[in-house]
Amino acid sequence: MYSKEAESYVMGKGVNEGRIVLHSDLNNFFASVECLKHRELRAYPVAVCGSSEQRHGIVLAKNNIAKKYGVKTGQAIWQAKQLCPGMIVLEPHHEEYLYYSEKVRKIYQKYSDRIEPFGMDEAWIELTGIQGVKSLSDGVKTANSIRREIYESTGLTVSVGVSDNKTFAKLASDYRKPDAVTVFGPQQYSDKICPLPIGELMYAGRSTQKRLKSFCIETIGDAANTEISLFKSILGKNGVSLYMNACGHDTSAVQKTTDKPLIKSLGNSQTPPRDIVSKQDRKIMIYSLCDKVAARLRKAGLMATVVQLQVKDTNFKVSEAQRTIFPTDNAGTLASEALELFKDNFSESIALRALGIRTCGLVAREQNYQHSLFEKSQKETEKMYSLDEAIDDIHLRFGNSAITRAVLYSDKTLYRPSLSSEHSIQPFLSH
Repeated sequence: MYSKEAESYVMGKGVNEGRIVLHSDLNNFFASVECLKHRELRAYPVAVCGSSEQRHGIVLAKNNIAKKYGVKTGQAIWQAKQLCPGMIVLEPHHEEYLYYSEKVRKIYQKYSDRIEPFGMDEAWIELTGIQGVKSLSDGVKTANSIRREIYESTGLTVSVGVSDNKTFAKLASDYRKPDAVTVFGPQQYSDKICPLPIGELMYAGRSTQKRLKSFCIETIGDAANTEISLFKSILGKNGVSLYMNACGHDTSAVQKTTDKPLIKSLGNSQTPPRDIVSKQDRKIMIYSLCDKVAARLRKAGLMATVVQLQVKDTNFKVSEAQRTIFPTDNAGTLASEALELFKDNFSESIALRALGIRTCGLVAREQNYQHSLFEKSQKETEKMYSLDEAIDDIHLRFGNSAITRAVLYSDKTLYRPSLSSEHSIQPFLSH
């Protein structure tokens, strides 16, 4: 027996009735682009990896041949080679990926002006109201046209999901790969959508899955058979959103390209009640700011590849330093890098009026699974990210001061728990 929300969706009377949304996902994007450049490698297992010279470098993308050997994105290179000894390892070339990403986006623009990128290789496309597109079956025809045009123009294959909402469109594009079109609407809800694990939904991370499992909620169908009040009690307002998405009631709009430019940076700055004069002061400030920035990155589904430290001294002089890092959304990693930046670029004796942390070179987390700490095992790294998700859940339910690093309480005049305090704007540190 479905909940009333899920039942309304199955009956075709949900809030998205008449909507047509596509989700396009370029198959094995990084690896596919590399195989376009090196056509002689198409018959071999190929993986694009970060830091291939290091034992714990990570697989960023793999072709279908490597996938058949059990190679997975996020796997350490040495582990992947145990499964596939003949695997060819290639370094990433991000400028090439950007070129193809833009080329594909221009194809999308022939069909709609409502395109919302999700990393370099994914995008939602809203077809509602487009002339000649009146039903999900029309959406399937358009999706096949897009798929053929992308292949003819670039040589790349794409999987496209068709639905009446963004959540199910993405589920559909993931359902059948490569080079396929899948429709997920009310008619497919019971047979195809409901049996899927709840973790297939966006923003249902490992910690969320674990908590829901303790209430015997493991599939989307389990969610559809549950009352919304239980989700709210377990996960707070995030639980309400997750529940509504599981029931087909995702009403989020596909943003027009002109309405929502890609996020270029995320950061926070703070001017404390007193000057920052000691090493411990800087540590408190940097960890406080990095906690906020990292939480915002995770909320946006992004990872940073550049960290910037900006300082304002007591004479109001603003200086900055930056370094490139491996993609991360972890506060501890950002803070360690920022502390090193200060050590390498500024005097230990300088008194500061304000500090700022900004992250740039942002990439989609699902697209870039290359972790920042290659010296750690994959298991250790995954535990670190699971902990971050759990802390985010606690902050959401009980407030940002409910759980805090011990170092931040050593001087409460320098610590502000609010995530929204002094978000970065240009100029980053104002007088």
